Amino acid sequence: MAMYVVDDSFRGDLLETKGSLYLRSSHMHYDKRTKVSGWHQSREADPKDYDVNEAPLGKKNLLRSAYRRFGDVANEHWNTTTGHQLSQIHLKGDFEVREVCKQMVNEDNLDTLNLKRQNGLPKSGFGAVLPMHSKDHNKMHLDTTYGVDYVAPFQYSTPPTIHKTPDYSSAFKKCHSQFTDTADYRRHGRNTWQDESGLYANREVKQKVFEATCPITPHL
Repeated sequence: MAMYVVDDSFRGDLLETKGSLYLRSSHMHYDKRTKVSGWHQSREADPKDYDVNEAPLGKKNLLRSAYRRFGDVANEHWNTTTGHQLSQIHLKGDFEVREVCKQMVNEDNLDTLNLKRQNGLPKSGFGAVLPMHSKDHNKMHLDTTYGVDYVAPFQYSTPPTIHKTPDYSSAFKKCHSQFTDTADYRRHGRNTWQDESGLYANREVKQKVFEATCPITPHL
């Protein structure tokens, strides 16, 4: 037999008197179809992961929790603050410098950018993703008629016995004097200090070209 709630709102603020049809239950468990005074509070607790009241008698497990979630979030991995902070070590690989870094394609680097990818399409020509030119696209051919039509019949090579003559021309060049040209216009830069060391850039080359002489006059 289903029981229903009688609306006693017309009674005002008077307390409930004994013998009324108003069903109050704070310690008894009724079926969900029975509308007791706190039926809406019971419905707000649904859905439950484990309802101990619906379990058959003799199989009720009071050690099980009624909910296995927080709020209305069901599929969420709950972790502690310490576990979340310690797990950041797994993100170390995201901040490492990668060897292969592909640049963004724009109109400035379209000709020089090389993107090696496997997409099943030809690299150049019809059907290519990007219009790539050949390797000799910007090459300048400076061949002459004499160099193309009058080619030597054999390849000549320099004999191994012939050595290249070393260049000692810097030995005959005059460097800036450290005593007479101390602050002339040829000294560039901000630091034009007085250099009186007597060592010049071509000192070693001069020792190889010119023979060492005695600075003292021989007849003295």
